[in-house]
Amino acid sequence: MNACKSSAHQRLQHLKRPLVFLGMATAMAAAAQTASAACTYQIDNEWSDGFVASIQIKNDTAASVNNWSVNWQYANNSVTNSWNANLTGSNPYTASNVSWNGNIAAGQTVSFGFQGVKNGATAERPQINGTLCSAAPASSAASSTAVVSSSRSSSSVALGSSSRTASSVPTGARNAITVRALGTTATESITLSVGGTEVQSWTLSTVMNNYTVETALVGDVVVAFANDDGGNADVRIDYVNVNGVTRQAEAQTENTGAWGNNRCGGGAPSEWLHCEGYINFGSVTGEPRSSSSSVSSSSSSAGGTGVGSAGCGAPAKLTSGRRTINVNGLNREYVLDIPSNYNQNNPYKLVFGWHWRGGSANDVVGQGYYGMKSLSNNTAIFVAPDRAAGTDGWTNANGRDIAFLQSMLTQLKSSLCIDESRIFSTGWSYGGMMSFAVGRELPTTFRAIAPVSGAFLTPHVDSGSATAAWIAHGNNDTVVSQSSGAQARDAYVRANGCSNTTVPVQPSPCVEYQNCSAGKPVVWCSFNGGHSQPSFYSSGAWNFFNRF
Repeated sequence: MNACKSSAHQRLQHLKRPLVFLGMATAMAAAAQTASAACTYQIDNEWSDGFVASIQIKNDTAASVNNWSVNWQYANNSVTNSWNANLTGSNPYTASNVSWNGNIAAGQTVSFGFQGVKNGATAERPQINGTLCSAAPASSAASSTAVVSSSRSSSSVALGSSSRTASSVPTGARNAITVRALGTTATESITLSVGGTEVQSWTLSTVMNNYTVETALVGDVVVAFANDDGGNADVRIDYVNVNGVTRQAEAQTENTGAWGNNRCGGGAPSEWLHCEGYINFGSVTGEPRSSSSSVSSSSSSAGGTGVGSAGCGAPAKLTSGRRTINVNGLNREYVLDIPSNYNQNNPYKLVFGWHWRGGSANDVVGQGYYGMKSLSNNTAIFVAPDRAAGTDGWTNANGRDIAFLQSMLTQLKSSLCIDESRIFSTGWSYGGMMSFAVGRELPTTFRAIAPVSGAFLTPHVDSGSATAAWIAHGNNDTVVSQSSGAQARDAYVRANGCSNTTVPVQPSPCVEYQNCSAGKPVVWCSFNGGHSQPSFYSSGAWNFFNRF
């Protein structure tokens, strides 16, 4: 922490102005039931002038429901944007299904979300109406609000306040939560709370580590920093992973410890807690894992809730196995691996694994997609492409390998339920070179890449835009020199707006560049070895992908 922050702390300590904070317990309301469906309005996140809410529609019948529409009205609030639904009107609002979530099978639930502003009022909990929902008055779930007065000048919150309401998930079911964080002095401690109840506290080291717990609580997931020394102590939270779904800290709107505008809580959404305060990562109210499940930031039992492709909501049009696709008159092949418990309504991560020089798709399959399939726990669809006939790898002559990739993407997104916001690329040697090329040419398509022992040798068109990258290279590589890999790394560091400062992260010996553009980290892993795959490749790359 710099002198500016320290002096600001001193000024703030003289102000002694009491602060009032609202509790972060999840507010649940407006649950209406008929013989058709249960329609539930839920506040997922709330701050001084806005909120994020969602509506769940559960089919309680024995038959599937085709197409749905619900409506609601506020007294003062208004909606600014929405996702996973077609929203019309300007209070009252009407939301209807998009192409891929119109069918609700018996017993299943669909949900959509939106962000709004309070317009000087409180976050409201309106009645949800529609042909599937009862017109009877909604039954409101109780919600307690804790008001905490403090003479401290920095943000604080009473995580264990008895006036908060925290509910539990069903017996035998538990939510797995991982917090990835570091401190700057090794004296900082953080506390995780769920639904206003403290779960566990940890003292942080100065390198990024994962702190994982299981809890039967539900409600808002909050990480608080409560022992700022007024000097150099700071906390950086990379993300919180809840039941296999990663929530990036910089994407959260409620951060009361980010320094900005000469006050705590005045900064933009950030990974940092410069002062005593907290970050609210939204609520956990869904379907937790059973207590027998392993605890891992990369675990989940199904696909995600991301940006669904055109293939969502319909039976799969492709099956696992070798596929042939004609690209500009040339037959190309790839091997496809779809989870055995594939759910057409759950958008899945999509991971491309590119083989090495002289290798094949079957080689990548034989390695379990660089060891990541076993870590994915059925949350991802994997693809192993084959090089063009007569070549030894990814030469991309006249752009034909990129064209092959784009044709695969078109086919996969229309035939399967793909999360278009979580498409990844990885590979070793020539496969790393192809991943480097993919990240530079298609940054709006690929969320992150993980090249190992690669370089900028696959021709590509550089977009100049940022793509998250996890890069590993042996320091004694005599086939593809580490210096050539470092040149590619530096291109990503520049494009992602990172500084030259790095901090150690797991797995060792990796480091992460600092001050990168939000959501565009760059990790560099220089390991002792030659032209080989490091032992931490599978877990390191997969955990990196799982940050998004």
